[in-house]
Amino acid sequence: MFVDANLLIYLNLGEERVERFFEKLLMEFRLFTDVLVLDETLYVSWRRYGVKYEDTLRFLDEVVLPYVKILSLRQEEYVKARNYM
Repeated sequence: MFVDANLLIYLNLGEERVERFFEKLLMEFRLFTDVLVLDETLYVSWRRYGVKYEDTLRFLDEVVLPYVKILSLRQEEYVKARNYM
């Protein structure tokens, strides 16, 4: 299942309901995202919600990257992602 920035942003903000939802996703699916989603999470968390870049980077490193596979953005990777789905 592809994880988009909106989920990561609210997870980064410590929304308890989103945390429970993310835990459920982790138990039921293989999760994927891409570097554009990570970039959007960094920017929106900072710009809209005032979360420091350092805090979001730590969140991504500790909470997201160990559990979510990062897909490349080349056409070959798209074909691989299609096969995962």
